[in-house]
Amino acid sequence: MGVRLFDKDLDNFKQCVVTVLTEHDPQFDLAVNERYAASIYGKVLVHSPCLRTGMAEGLALLGCLPEVLTHCSQGKPEAVAVLAVREIFSAADWVLWGSLNNLLPVLAEAAPDEFLNAVEHALQQTPCPFDELFSQEGNDSITGGNYLTGLFWALESLAWDEKFLVRVSVILGDLATHDPGGRWANRPANSLKTIFLPWLPQTTASIEKRKAALRTLQKEIPAVAWKLLLHLLPNQHQTSSGSHKPSWRNTIPDFWEKGVSQQEYWEQVSFYAELVVSMANHDMKKLNDLVDHLDNLPQSFFEKVLENLSSEAVCGKPEDERMVLWNRLTAFTSKHKRFSDAEWALSSDIISKIEVVAEKLAPKNTLNLNFRLFRGHDFDLYEENHNWEEQRQKLEERRKQAVEDILVYGGMESVIGLAESVDSPFHVGLALGIIAEPEIDSIILPALLEAENKKLVQFTSGYIRSRQFSHGWEWIDGLDKSSWSITQIGLLLSEMPFTEVTWKRAFDWLGMSESEYWSRANANPYGAEGDIGVAIDKLIEYGRPHAAIDCLNGMLHDKRPLDKSLSVKALIAAINSTEPSHQMSTYHIVEVIKALQNDPDIDPDDLFRVEWAYLPLLDRHSGASPKLLESRLASDATFFCEVMRLIYRSNKEGESEQEPSDQDRDIATNAWRLLNEWRTPPGTKDGIFSREQFTQWLEQVKKTSEESGHLEVALSSVGKVFFYCPPDPQGLWIDQAAADALNAKDAEDMRSGFRSEAFNSRGVHWVDPTGKPERELAEHYRQKADEVENAGYQRFAATLRSLSESYDRDADRIVADHNDPDTDNR
Repeated sequence: MGVRLFDKDLDNFKQCVVTVLTEHDPQFDLAVNERYAASIYGKVLVHSPCLRTGMAEGLALLGCLPEVLTHCSQGKPEAVAVLAVREIFSAADWVLWGSLNNLLPVLAEAAPDEFLNAVEHALQQTPCPFDELFSQEGNDSITGGNYLTGLFWALESLAWDEKFLVRVSVILGDLATHDPGGRWANRPANSLKTIFLPWLPQTTASIEKRKAALRTLQKEIPAVAWKLLLHLLPNQHQTSSGSHKPSWRNTIPDFWEKGVSQQEYWEQVSFYAELVVSMANHDMKKLNDLVDHLDNLPQSFFEKVLENLSSEAVCGKPEDERMVLWNRLTAFTSKHKRFSDAEWALSSDIISKIEVVAEKLAPKNTLNLNFRLFRGHDFDLYEENHNWEEQRQKLEERRKQAVEDILVYGGMESVIGLAESVDSPFHVGLALGIIAEPEIDSIILPALLEAENKKLVQFTSGYIRSRQFSHGWEWIDGLDKSSWSITQIGLLLSEMPFTEVTWKRAFDWLGMSESEYWSRANANPYGAEGDIGVAIDKLIEYGRPHAAIDCLNGMLHDKRPLDKSLSVKALIAAINSTEPSHQMSTYHIVEVIKALQNDPDIDPDDLFRVEWAYLPLLDRHSGASPKLLESRLASDATFFCEVMRLIYRSNKEGESEQEPSDQDRDIATNAWRLLNEWRTPPGTKDGIFSREQFTQWLEQVKKTSEESGHLEVALSSVGKVFFYCPPDPQGLWIDQAAADALNAKDAEDMRSGFRSEAFNSRGVHWVDPTGKPERELAEHYRQKADEVENAGYQRFAATLRSLSESYDRDADRIVADHNDPDTDNR
């Protein structure tokens, strides 16, 4: 083919590829959580993904294999690749970078220097396009997306080449400074970690070149270099599946082997440790970071860090600066002593050395000395690794003694100062409540009930609960509340146990102002005493339906009968609730809905409203499904066709092309979710499949959807649910009514839907390098094809055979990839 191409052909190709690859993907017109359904909204690229990929790969061929174009001018192929990449990115905004996401690794290999120029230029722009792409990142794998994965993979591919390692490292470091963080694993900092892992470096560059890259990164972006070096220190938690490898350039030689020799490993680790220790020196912030890695440092560098920690430059720092470092060292030694039997634990001799250093840094102030008892998790403060209840009680005693000492040292002012400073002011209040004299009540109550400082509110909460637990209702009733406001009385009651005794006092003390209690009550159903139905009704009445749902789930947990009307009332009220999102338990919502679905006396209209409202939660991952809605889809052809019209536009000429409103999109998304989760075959009622009803349903769907202009998409969706049809009573693996429908001459759309669902039903799975699961699936569908063909369904059999052949190809590819050392396994 190369001998048939000339300079003018390459010029024409460049013009075409620039036109195609500078197209902005219209999916970016949609909100982030709607882009997964871009095809539903008609937001698709003019040019197909196959064409775009083919053109990008064409550029890669020009840039990587110019010698095969024997009739082109010297240097012409590489020049075309360079000029094309330059022109594509010359005015690239964030939308274009995002549109090219999956093609960036190929374009990078087509013209590496030009590609890196484009990335560097983008990083210097204001605003930077990558900032916007970082902000576009979604939070889940279904409705979200990471539009920078391709960029990271492109840079990882180029980092394999020693020539580009330093430049790529700085670019990734620069990108890391723009990265706000997120749930996706593909991040610039992670790419750097993967490239430089001492035991599995993902570059062919020499160790000297790797050192040069890290020195350069340290010089230009020290904050990123510091975090990277800490991660590269030897530890037992490093894993890697490798970085993206080049596909077009022969960067990785055939003789390259994964891994390094022991000598090479320690040469790198020693260099990383040397850099870390030199960067830390007497820097208090870096020394604090380094404490958690003391057990990862080679011996000589460990000694150097202890020397720095013991120096006058550090020990002479003000107490508030030393205290942070002392806390970290104390927590570090406590952990190793608590798990002294573990293989990773440091020896007692080494721990003793660290404790000597910690003692030099210890605060003299009683407040600071006891500070650490009220921060972090309780488990981290336990002194031994057994008998948790005993350890908890000991910790409570230590906290009580600490508060007592601070009270003697500086009075209530110091105790309140402690509460304002620590992570767990609630525990300060608990400890004080045990030892407090009555006069302290008047210092705290009611003044701190409405404190602006949230830590003081938590402190007061702990104090009230501790006092009530120690002295009972006598203490509550004995408080002089004559000057308290209604709000303060409501706040006091909200700290009481969630029982009928409390509810009665709320009614007696607050009267028409009961909302002051119910709007903030700690609605814990598991300790509730009395008629909890009354409490649930009150919570709904005063705008807390999610708390009411938690109580309803508590009833289920205690095997008490569920109040249907209250359940529906709470669920419907929760749809538009203004309660904070952290107060919503999706698990509890799903459990209550499942209980309603299993109640034969539930009003179908109520259940329909509930299932439609909570469709996003009723998926297979939650162990639930919209049973009533699925049943209605399977029994009511008109309803099915209505759902199709909510999702898809008609293909009839003259139909409105008006952009859907936000409400229309929400409804369409909900309808799409319903169809996507649908598993109940048409004609099924109460678990029994009826051929007659199946046939009637299908004919009605064909007639109605053809009239509305939705026939093709409707039949494709129908084909998907046919995958779940039951076996035939005569022995065939699928009911013959469904097989008849799928085998019809005009049923190609249904067969396509069936094939698609067969693939999707496999779900997420691990890749077996032997290809055995794929071989088994191929054989499975071959047998099914033979069975239906023998029963007279040759068209349906052809679809099943195509499935079988597809799995065979997958198996061949997996085995080939596994045997190819240059294949990217990530």
